[in-house]
Amino acid sequence: MKSTTIAALSLLLAIGSAMADDPIHGLQSKQDFITMKAQVTKDFAGGDKYKEIAPDDQKTVLTALDRMDGRWQHANAAGQLDPTDEAAQATDQEVVTGILTHASAESRVVCERYMPTNSHLAKTVCETVAQKRRDAQNAKDVMKQGD
Repeated sequence: MKSTTIAALSLLLAIGSAMADDPIHGLQSKQDFITMKAQVTKDFAGGDKYKEIAPDDQKTVLTALDRMDGRWQHANAAGQLDPTDEAAQATDQEVVTGILTHASAESRVVCERYMPTNSHLAKTVCETVAQKRRDAQNAKDVMKQGD
């Protein structure tokens, strides 16, 4: 558990430092944005990548992408955006990246093998990180109710 937390923090720090170097974080052209938006929309529609994203977070991401799309209507490359639009793009991109990074990490499937009591056959259980957290919290709640 501790190594997973450290890995997630390392990933977030790497993304943050990359975004500091490049305010639009790789979206240097209108085509880059169109490709990214299409992929995110596809992943929301039916993929497991963002399975654990909250409906409010999904709405926030889609709204930010719509705002970004509107700004790209007046430019084909990042250098063509006026400074105000460039700053707004960076802010919206940070929001989108933060939410999607968190949702992707929460949607990651983790499998564990264990040996059930009175059995010689190992059993594998796979669930998302978020589901494991919910299960642990539910178990704590049940234990507290028993006190």
